[in-house]
Amino acid sequence: MKRSYFLAMVCCGLCLGYVGRGQEVPAIRLRDSARMFGPGRISTGDFVFNTSFSPDGNTVYFSKAAINWVYIAIFYSTKRDGQWTVPQPVPFTGVYRDTDPCVSADGKRLYFCSDRPAGGRPFKDYAYKLFYVELDGNKVVSEPVQADLPLPVGMHVLYPSFAGNGDLYFTSSDTATNDADIYECPLVNGVYQAPVRLPFNDAHIVDMDPVVAADERFIIFASSNRKGHGAGDLWVSFKKEGQWGTPVNMGEKVNTAGHEGTPGLSRDNKTLYFSTNRESVKSRPQFKTGEVTAETINRLLHSPAAGLPQIYAIDISDLEDQGK
Repeated sequence: MKRSYFLAMVCCGLCLGYVGRGQEVPAIRLRDSARMFGPGRISTGDFVFNTSFSPDGNTVYFSKAAINWVYIAIFYSTKRDGQWTVPQPVPFTGVYRDTDPCVSADGKRLYFCSDRPAGGRPFKDYAYKLFYVELDGNKVVSEPVQADLPLPVGMHVLYPSFAGNGDLYFTSSDTATNDADIYECPLVNGVYQAPVRLPFNDAHIVDMDPVVAADERFIIFASSNRKGHGAGDLWVSFKKEGQWGTPVNMGEKVNTAGHEGTPGLSRDNKTLYFSTNRESVKSRPQFKTGEVTAETINRLLHSPAAGLPQIYAIDISDLEDQGK
């Protein structure tokens, strides 16, 4: 599976822009405004997305990719004296397409999706499978192991997210119908149960890339064809009395006329991280000497202003007040 549905969504947001649908959309109204996460270190102008944090919040894992998805790798950065260090690749990445890093609830494992072969078998195709490595703090201390899940034949896991009780949420897509839905595998007595599709999904709506609050009070996800603000928006569903409610748009503080996706949460569930390509060249470059230089042009083309998705953060501590 080549993740074609997400590629199409990103390309739409990057290349075509968005023509508004002209209707009012019920939406969350957050107090905070989004800001770039780790400018100059994490958000540098490269195509970056996903965020998952260690339990202490001092290590972040994220993905870097080529715009056509032919190459994807997982990086990490640690916070020292309040600053994020220069990101480094995790030791197992760099050959196969590794993406969607997610630290387990207890911080002892890093889960990720990859097209790497499993069990010593040779590389066969580009189908993603769920793997994990053991962690000691932020240090990887094992080789990748394919996760054992009771999945139907043909189902693949993308974008894993774990609740505090270990329940697994993820995306699975059907490339034949260009549909994607969100599923949950409950963890019962240490054993994952068969996946259950969340009730707000249907065959006509593309929902993907979920991140669930630790206590499962809400889940935030991306959609490319719900009636929102742009080419791809973030949405939230609140759980009440054990049932997931109708998704609500995350609002204009998060969503733009472009593309927003790949949400992540801080460990206290109060900060939302997401990818967006809202940066652009807002004014013509100025050359003090009047001479155009390759250095100046290249600096712009390799900056966030070049238009590739960067990671942004926004305080959502007032989110749940709106879900009551």
